[in-house]
Amino acid sequence: MNGFSENEIRPTALLDEYLRLSAEDARRMAETPGTLAERRCPGCGGHEQRPAFEKNGFSLAHCGDCGTLYVSPAPTPEALVDFYRDSASASYWASVFSPAVAEARRTVIFAPRAARVASLIDTYATGAPGGELFDVGAGAGLFLEEFKAVSSETPVSAIEPGRLHAENLKNQSVRVFEGYADDAARDPEWTGMAACVTCFEVIEHIPDSVVFLRSLRRLARPGGLIILSGLSGDGFDIKALGVHSKAVSPPHHLTFLSLEGVKVALAGADLELVDLFTPGELDVDIVRNAALEDPSRIEDAVVRRLVLDGDDAARTALQEKLKETRKSSHMWIVARRPMSDRDAD
Repeated sequence: MNGFSENEIRPTALLDEYLRLSAEDARRMAETPGTLAERRCPGCGGHEQRPAFEKNGFSLAHCGDCGTLYVSPAPTPEALVDFYRDSASASYWASVFSPAVAEARRTVIFAPRAARVASLIDTYATGAPGGELFDVGAGAGLFLEEFKAVSSETPVSAIEPGRLHAENLKNQSVRVFEGYADDAARDPEWTGMAACVTCFEVIEHIPDSVVFLRSLRRLARPGGLIILSGLSGDGFDIKALGVHSKAVSPPHHLTFLSLEGVKVALAGADLELVDLFTPGELDVDIVRNAALEDPSRIEDAVVRRLVLDGDDAARTALQEKLKETRKSSHMWIVARRPMSDRDAD
């Protein structure tokens, strides 16, 4: 149906083991006193919660104002630091899952991602030409490798909290800030320096979206671009599958911003929205795979028929319509630090 399948980038056996470990880690965290705190909507800051479902011992709710799906109570920032350092699921992701799919993801995710970022910079960059690109949550550095292949004149740097990933990046002669975005945003060598800040598949892990976006803004120079991708709470597969969605995996994934939630969060972070689109390829494949495993996972009979009946051409057309109407769960956000913003708050 598409150029690649869900199983190609998330092999079922590896993903199921990761999710099993995640569920065990989640239950331990949820049962540990002092690790969770109530929170308002991470998109618009609203207080009205519409209970959605329980998963891995965590409660999820939809915001009554903007529709964002989020975990509350959620882990405290301190608990999350400990979790990503010590949990079995985080270790499995870094040491087993990611290396196993690295080359497949390079081809179908990272190379196209680099080409898209280069195109977005060409389309939307303002101010003085040139400047550096900072990648927040750079991981093993595959995106930066591919970006340098399509934009060799642009200097790149990485912000990465994982010690092993940071060391590997340094060995690739990449300038690295070993730590989190908010720490880098307070460092005078990094604050306000980037012509473009990129951050992929991170925002769904963050309990306070506005605070995180403010950190990204401080890393960008006035007029600089901020390009993010992440999971949308308005996305087809997340809405169709609900509690059965493998993407909904607290405490790893805590926040699924709606499109409206994105707009309000950007405004709260003093960022200008430049573009917002959902170019996902896998929503229909994900929902179809879930229905083939167990049709009862799809409560809506119409959705069940849409993904199970018909041929590849019909399913491809449905996926294209999801992109066109911004209803894929894979979301891209392009924002800009205002040219008039000279504050490094």
